[in-house]
Amino acid sequence: MFEQEIIRVLDYAARGLGVRIVGSAGSGRTTVARKVVEELEDQGAKVYAIFSIPSLTAVPFAGVLSLGLDLRSRAVGILGVSDLLSEHLARPGRRVLVVDDVETLDRESLSVIDIVQRRTEVPVIVTASDAPLRVALPAHAVARWPQATVALPPLRYEQVNLLIAQLLGAPADVDVAARVLTKSGGNLRLAVRIIETAVLSEQLVLRDGQWRMNSPTLFNEHLHATVEAMLQGLKPEEFRALGTMAVLGPAVVDRLASVAGAEVLDALEHRGLVSVVPGPDGTLLGSVFPPLIEDYLKGHIASSRRIFRSVITDEFAVAASEHEDAAAAGVGDGAVAAALAALRAELKGNQVAMSRYFHRRLDALEQFHYRVWELDRSMANAVAFLRVYWGAPIDPHRVQEVFTKTSSVGCDPADLLFFTMTRALWLVMNDGELDDAKEMVRKAAESEPTWSGEAEAIALFLDATYHAVPGDIDEIFARLEGLHPKSGLVAAVRGAIELYRFDPEAALRALDSAEGFGTLPRFEQFVRGMALFVSGRVDEALVFALDRRRDALRSVDQFSLIANSYVAALALLYRGRYDEAEYLMGWAFSLRRPGFLVGALYNAMLRLSSLRTCGVAALGSQAGTGAAVPDVGPFPGTGKGLYELVTRRPNTLDSFDESATRLIDAALDLGYVTEAVMTGIFTLCLLPTPGIKRRVERLLADFHNTQHDQLLAVAGAALAGDTKGLVAILDDYQPDEDVYQTSMLLRGAARRSRILGDSPTASAIERAANAFARRLRPGGQYIVFEPEVAASALTARETEIALMAGQKSNQEIAEQFGLSIRTVESHISNALRKTSTTTRRALFELVRDMVS
Repeated sequence: MFEQEIIRVLDYAARGLGVRIVGSAGSGRTTVARKVVEELEDQGAKVYAIFSIPSLTAVPFAGVLSLGLDLRSRAVGILGVSDLLSEHLARPGRRVLVVDDVETLDRESLSVIDIVQRRTEVPVIVTASDAPLRVALPAHAVARWPQATVALPPLRYEQVNLLIAQLLGAPADVDVAARVLTKSGGNLRLAVRIIETAVLSEQLVLRDGQWRMNSPTLFNEHLHATVEAMLQGLKPEEFRALGTMAVLGPAVVDRLASVAGAEVLDALEHRGLVSVVPGPDGTLLGSVFPPLIEDYLKGHIASSRRIFRSVITDEFAVAASEHEDAAAAGVGDGAVAAALAALRAELKGNQVAMSRYFHRRLDALEQFHYRVWELDRSMANAVAFLRVYWGAPIDPHRVQEVFTKTSSVGCDPADLLFFTMTRALWLVMNDGELDDAKEMVRKAAESEPTWSGEAEAIALFLDATYHAVPGDIDEIFARLEGLHPKSGLVAAVRGAIELYRFDPEAALRALDSAEGFGTLPRFEQFVRGMALFVSGRVDEALVFALDRRRDALRSVDQFSLIANSYVAALALLYRGRYDEAEYLMGWAFSLRRPGFLVGALYNAMLRLSSLRTCGVAALGSQAGTGAAVPDVGPFPGTGKGLYELVTRRPNTLDSFDESATRLIDAALDLGYVTEAVMTGIFTLCLLPTPGIKRRVERLLADFHNTQHDQLLAVAGAALAGDTKGLVAILDDYQPDEDVYQTSMLLRGAARRSRILGDSPTASAIERAANAFARRLRPGGQYIVFEPEVAASALTARETEIALMAGQKSNQEIAEQFGLSIRTVESHISNALRKTSTTTRRALFELVRDMVS
């Protein structure tokens, strides 16, 4: 759960440094401290650990007495106990002090540890609150202990997903993880409690191997004590302020301060009970946090019939505003750097509070349009409602009601077209009835002959997306051109299908030829962003998509949010920026599963986010991988084939080559050329093989595409074992969009040579790869991808030592096997080289997974 943070703590401690682990209450500080103690003891250190108990804060020596020291021969006093503990710490061997929740340690124990640390300079690892401006009793004493600080951030979506799998023994549906994350505010202790009580209350049930929602909410009576403990100690005015905020929802901070008082809000924020996020116009909005407390307070207010009407006025209403920015006129390095800086600044903010605020506004928008439709079941009102549902989580009963009870008398033909298209999509995605969906569209066209071109375009889009791109597509487009250019629907459909066919320039021309796109909700943004990415203008695509995503956050447009997050994630992954890409995708996951067209993109991101991981909690499994899910789709990740190829590692190089080329051919058979090209380039760089290279080379030549020529030249030399030629090609390499891919390919080529037993060639490729990286600095992270045959390349002794390398020092391994330290170092070096891993920890994990 906190692997990176634990590794950092252990690294600091190994250098003799003390460490302060900071986080909010319930953030996992104690969990991390216990894991650190276990890891240190596994490494042979003697750990003196004190886990403070708040109720014993006033009990003298309560902390040090928990160490089990024999005080019978000592005078029980601060100096006497200090002498005894100092003697223990002065004994031979590595010694470490660990104090959990140092702020609640009793005064006497704090003094003892302070004196002992002065005498022995033993590293002290403490956990403490991250609340700012809190001057607690031990503040001055602990100030000089730690030399390093490790902060525990709130949980992310994938961590909540893993947590559910660990606690309940099976993965959860995406909506379950999203709700747990949102309600808990990313708080580990609260997330665990929500999961446990939801099962206890049968709000979560196990169906088809996944935990799924059995209730519209996860709040239950078993959580009351947990929330009340979080609210314990509040003053009456603070509790009233929280109640007011719970009723109001997110409100402008200045106005809240004028009602509740700035000091009260400040005190609540210090306790972590209030979050502040920027609103649509940049103003700061305050709300109750974590959201579970808001649910509790609303229930309490409703049951007591005290609704705080005196403070609920019109001035607190926060309207959802539509905001449209002009597209970026030009993109340079500065624009990319600015976009990434803004994204990273957002990453450091309160993601859960932002997503909660977004969903509150989206729910309000959906409720508003549904109530309007109930009062007047006209086609215009139905379309306004369905436009929200194109990106929002869907209530199946409600959407079916709108489909069956809407009147089409005297409606606008454009509204009828959108309504019919949406209903056809629903039919395809839920029942798989593609032919019935196309027939539904054709019948609508008969009632509005002037819109027959748009109707035929919709039927064509359904066919191309859910079946295959028709062979006579060019003739169809020629017939449809010029019909109702103001609607833009034909142009948008053509743009999408041209992308399927790997012709991004034709897609952009189609969009530019239209006079407007009122029929479809911002679909042209997605097509334009994907066209920029597919054409090789990766940085432009990234900046464009991040800008449109920002607009979507402001305008409460989940369709655009998901679509542009997908484009931006692809661009980031193409640069090897997995952390930023996974943050974007995790943000989208936290909004729960959307409907209609972006449902496929949502599933695609679930698979893309799992390319570096696999196992029971891999997010890709939530996207569905059964027989009904196709191996390939029109865009990366929309099929299950690549995900399964990477996460289910092949047994041999030949099987990888065969599986990858099969995927490429399957995509080509359906007319999904872009997917074939992307799959080919990714698999070629991941683990180059002759078959994949031939497919990619021939495919790009057929489309007269030269943007990957340098990458293919590097692949050719590496696969041929021509290391001299490879060095010459890399020396002449001109920076292009494939710098990261080329670096990835070189790593894969070295890995392939190791597997084949050609160590000299592998070493030569690695030297060339290092020189290439120093010259062009591709940056990014890499997937640790090893076919199962890598384990067989290790000797029995290398395997034994590799399994210990992650936890023990070379000296400890040498003593256990009766070897010299130099021999152990040689075995580890050989194992690192054979498995293409770069750290002892990575080697240990790889070998552990392979032999388990």
